Amino acid sequence: MVSVSAAQMVGAVEGDNPHLWFSSDARNAMAKELADTYSRIMPAQKKYFNNKLTAWNRREKKIEKDMKAFSDSHKNVSYAATEPVAYYLLSDMGSPTTRRRGICNRPARIPSQPPPIFRNFQELLEKHKVEVLINDTQSTSDATNTLTGIAYKSDVPVLDVSEQMPSDYTSLTSWIRALILSLTDMFDEQSDADDQDAQVPTARRKTRIP
Repeated sequence: MVSVSAAQMVGAVEGDNPHLWFSSDARNAMAKELADTYSRIMPAQKKYFNNKLTAWNRREKKIEKDMKAFSDSHKNVSYAATEPVAYYLLSDMGSPTTRRRGICNRPARIPSQPPPIFRNFQELLEKHKVEVLINDTQSTSDATNTLTGIAYKSDVPVLDVSEQMPSDYTSLTSWIRALILSLTDMFDEQSDADDQDAQVPTARRKTRIP
């Protein structure tokens, strides 16, 4: 029996973020390792596996191009996350680990006196100290539902991300690319709205505030 490990490919150890399929480095390393491994096991099919790897790399190049376009247009993006599910993806898109992030511990319910981490998370959203909330749809609770509600009320965009690939996608690369393009659309729409507001006279803008 032959096995390959994504964690070993990128040097991840126990306790590190396990969502390695969101990492460009991990995906590329695994694709090459799988092609090489299958080629060793079935040498007569080596050309087939090399062609599969070439096709994979072509799709990854599109992803890298989309990520670069985002980071070029939207620098220093700050985000919060109910779970670090998309940690690697956001890092690849130009939001480094030093960027502000709020991580919710997901209590089963919100206590009458919420812990400091929850209050700090709430403040990040209400005071627009982050520009987007990443919501893990497979790890929900009263706390995460409350936080996404606060984000919507505070006009902070929310990107829903699952830990597993949704059934309506046929490949990992198509799913990852869709997430990148969704996030790009969110920021582009926000930029357009900000530009329109900036063109409205101050007195007129005030009349629009409830």
